Amino acid sequence: MQYLFGSEIRNFAFHFRDYILAKYQRNLSIQEISQQGQPAIFAVFADENDPLFSKIEQEAQAFLQDPTHLRYQQASWETGKIEQADEDKVRWKFPQFSQWKQQKFTVFLTALCLIIYLFQLLGFNQDILLATHYPDGYAEQSELWRYFTHSLVHLSPWHITFNLVWWWIFAGKIEQKFGTATLVLLYLLSAFISGFAQNMASGPAFFGLSGVVYAVLGYVLVLDKFSRQPPFHLPQGFFTMLLVGIAFGFVSPLIGVSMGNTAHITGLLTGVVLAGVKILFAKPQKTI
Repeated sequence: MQYLFGSEIRNFAFHFRDYILAKYQRNLSIQEISQQGQPAIFAVFADENDPLFSKIEQEAQAFLQDPTHLRYQQASWETGKIEQADEDKVRWKFPQFSQWKQQKFTVFLTALCLIIYLFQLLGFNQDILLATHYPDGYAEQSELWRYFTHSLVHLSPWHITFNLVWWWIFAGKIEQKFGTATLVLLYLLSAFISGFAQNMASGPAFFGLSGVVYAVLGYVLVLDKFSRQPPFHLPQGFFTMLLVGIAFGFVSPLIGVSMGNTAHITGLLTGVVLAGVKILFAKPQKTI
């Protein structure tokens, strides 16, 4: 049997199997492959000695380009072999406890932000703000932690909730797919660059993870839109949500809400550029 491709999404493998069965009357084999600490992969195999193998291989390449096309799900309906796992009904959800081992940095940064905010509520707010703000003046430029710690401090319940929800969901997916080192690099670069830009625009009085969050969102958007094999399968309207979020930042002062628009935009651009670099140097794979 010859390996065609693998997918973490169970239904993709079964939809393609049913499509080939309906079109060519050929049965494909699906095997669940699990490795410790990694999500299960549903691998699809075909008989390499089959006279139609080259056509099936071409169909697999076409499927990898557009695995969500309705013709594949329609084939499952027509063959009466719809197999829907509960975990596939909602792709974007909070990770289970068993997945936290694959999202160490996501969990660490989330916990760190929550602990800092708790100490702010307990009466240490002023001390924390003074110790973590972006460098202000020559004397503080050598305090290197300040170039990053501004991203860990939040100023209201809505502020921390918005940032940590998006960080938890999308940063967790990045860490699962590409490893902790990738996410750490994304965090460090986006925190530094967005902080530098926001300081140039408004001075050092800014806090929050939003510049990093926008980098994470830009990263997953570009990889999903321009990779040959989209790794995240983002929901429809994701790009629109990003544009609305940025636009709201510019009109929010009208309702008394001030946002770090420069940090948002530069963070987004940082994520976009890093994702573009990853695509340029990516090795071809047959996994979705």
